[in-house]
Amino acid sequence: MRARPYYLLLFITVVGFGFPHSTEAHRLDEYLQATRISIELDRIGVEMSLTPGAAVADNVFGGIDRDHSGTISPAEAAAYVGLVITSLTLSIDGRSCVLTLDGYSFPQLADMRNGVGIIRLRASTKIPQSSIGPHRLAFANTYRSDIGVYLINALMPTDGRIRITGQSRDTLQNEFKMAYKVNDR
Repeated sequence: MRARPYYLLLFITVVGFGFPHSTEAHRLDEYLQATRISIELDRIGVEMSLTPGAAVADNVFGGIDRDHSGTISPAEAAAYVGLVITSLTLSIDGRSCVLTLDGYSFPQLADMRNGVGIIRLRASTKIPQSSIGPHRLAFANTYRSDIGVYLINALMPTDGRIRITGQSRDTLQNEFKMAYKVNDR
């Protein structure tokens, strides 16, 4: 009967350490880049949330804070989001579109180091009003592919005349294709 405490201790050890525990929202060593695409008759909107994991936050922050002051100046923020925007490609029906930056916000370095600081940016492009019938949208994000992980989703169109008819992504989810149809009513 004396062996029971040993077996109980062994059982507790196996249960306590034998199964992985994870409470992180995303991996610490990745740069999560979530993109949402909205479609209107004459405009395409792109919203991005860029969340560096704690293990890569200093690397990301160093690429933004070029003067190493420990803070992000308005000029550094604008330069960084400009760099992100240039790594995005968007086309409608095979015609390239140029994205224009609509706005952005940056977290504090401490939040980034904790893996919860989110860089947010909004961009859009005007397109000739979509004609009635089928259309194709293609989008790609190649920013920081060395540490980036990607998610791309289409938002439900607010205009009832637009209906998404198909979506596809590559295995990395940094390339997205969407088919949509514009109806007359």
